[in-house]
Amino acid sequence: MITKWTVSNFKSVTKETSLSFAPLTLFAGPNSSGKSTILQSILLVSQTLSHKVGSRSVVLNGTLTRLGQFDDLRSYEGEFDQITIGWECHPAENEQMGIIENMRVPGPSMVYGRRIDSIKKISCKLAFDTNPGSPNRDLYQLQPQLFLFTMSLLARSVDKTDHRNELTILRSPAGNKKLADLEVEDLDNEILRGSLEYDIVLDEGSLEELREELTTAVPVGCILQHFLPDRLTVRVNIVEEIAQQIQIMLIDDTPRYSRLSFRGRELVIPEALFTQLQGKLGEKYGMLFERQPGLFDTGSGMPGREWMDRTRKLPFEKRRELRRTLGEWPELHAIILDALRAHQKAGESEYKLLPFRPPVDFMSASAYLISLFSNSVKYLGPLRDEPKPLYPLAAHADPTDVGLRGEMTAAVLNLHREKLIRYIPSAAFSKTPFAPSSVARSLEAAVTDWLKYLGVAETAHSIDKGKLGHEVKVSLDESGPNHDLTHVGVGVSQVLPILVMSLLAERDTTLIFEQPELHLHPKVQTRLADFFLSIVLLGKQCLIETHSEYLINRLRYRAAAEGDDNRVTNNIKVYFVEKTDGSSNFREVKVNEYGAILDWPEGFFDQSPRESEDILRAAMAKKQKQRESKD
Repeated sequence: MITKWTVSNFKSVTKETSLSFAPLTLFAGPNSSGKSTILQSILLVSQTLSHKVGSRSVVLNGTLTRLGQFDDLRSYEGEFDQITIGWECHPAENEQMGIIENMRVPGPSMVYGRRIDSIKKISCKLAFDTNPGSPNRDLYQLQPQLFLFTMSLLARSVDKTDHRNELTILRSPAGNKKLADLEVEDLDNEILRGSLEYDIVLDEGSLEELREELTTAVPVGCILQHFLPDRLTVRVNIVEEIAQQIQIMLIDDTPRYSRLSFRGRELVIPEALFTQLQGKLGEKYGMLFERQPGLFDTGSGMPGREWMDRTRKLPFEKRRELRRTLGEWPELHAIILDALRAHQKAGESEYKLLPFRPPVDFMSASAYLISLFSNSVKYLGPLRDEPKPLYPLAAHADPTDVGLRGEMTAAVLNLHREKLIRYIPSAAFSKTPFAPSSVARSLEAAVTDWLKYLGVAETAHSIDKGKLGHEVKVSLDESGPNHDLTHVGVGVSQVLPILVMSLLAERDTTLIFEQPELHLHPKVQTRLADFFLSIVLLGKQCLIETHSEYLINRLRYRAAAEGDDNRVTNNIKVYFVEKTDGSSNFREVKVNEYGAILDWPEGFFDQSPRESEDILRAAMAKKQKQRESKD
């Protein structure tokens, strides 16, 4: 669940603005005050991580929102060239494990046997721009480039201790000089060469994990999937690494065939080392040094597989003595290095660039973020589809997606009508204080229950009409006939997408609504607040932009009427947005346990009380005039 969101230099949010999110977070304020700006930044991240082309750092124009080009978004009054978006989220543990079990493991599969720690908190910061110094600046107006990405993790190990990990990816200021400074061989691999456009910094714990497998590794670049680290590019001393592997092969008590190669390169005991080993071990191990015609020639060294096969034929005690003798030989590593360097070509660099997986915690955090923003952020826009006699067939890859305008609601309802879901019945809100308790019912039954409570219909069901699409039939009273939506007004067509999308959503899903109250009667708006409360009490999150004082006042009433457990006040946040000198300001409106707003902002749903006051004053003045005229 998203618990914090930060935006800077984005549209009307000029200064860095950090907002804490509750399960139910509402944004209210005048028109054009910037209420939807925060929601658009979330949709921007969501459609980026959903995009199939991983080379796009940021997707401005995608399936959820179309934002134009970079200069349309960057604040005119901003001090920096970059737009910055940050967030903090707390993965639900059971959902997290399901994602990790099925995640794609980028890079070499070297994580087997390691436990993926439980991620408690993920904090990210993303900054992007048009790379002002680049000749492709015009292209980058539509496809901005990553400037900075940071990820900070709080994870809990199997021993119940917490630890923090940090990663920073930054566009490299060195440019084309970076490759020369690394003193590696010329790179033919364009992907590795491209990864050097970014510098990467890891915390000490993550570096230590990296060096468990590559002892000389230094991270020097990063291959990105959008803005997330897909693979690291590390600079290693290839001679040192191979020497390390040969030494392990020689002295390990339980050698494995998997250690007989390094990055696809078969380990070979060099001829010079072979001779030194023969001199050290003497005739006692003569069978290890017999040369068999065709197996390996003088000068070529012995393949590691042959050495291992020969040592395994030794008696157990003799094999153990061999390992001990080699393990106690202090000069062994230096001798291996000298032997390997003797085989190096003149002028050949010992350093190479290799792709390598990110540390395991960052892999699991990236997998969670991709799943969260690709699959668990749902959006319903303010302009729902008008009532139609027939609705189109589902065209989305996600069978639960009702569409940005709710246009796929009929198809989704028909497909999932018998699906068992857990929801809080509307009857829970007929009591004071309300008593939420979830039950398992079919989706169609749950939708019908809430339609009745909202007062827009008695029943609703979707009928598959084959290639023509789907028809939604509703009845307005229990014994009345069924009608399609063109005969019952717009209320049902406005509410139905909200109900279907919310009820089908899984736990840890973030549901974004813009003006869900449009075209709805005040009574329906009021009861819609109860529905949103029922959704967040099941572990889902709702972010709502609204102009409805009825919705806000219902939440205030629920806060005042509830018991001492403060379920409502602990689960809601309300922000009042207003624009000052062209910049949006977000002010939290705190609702206390008595439903009162202690610091009521000017302009926050105060028009109705003012109108009522004006009516009373006008009526009193009129009566006074009438009395005076009679006198």
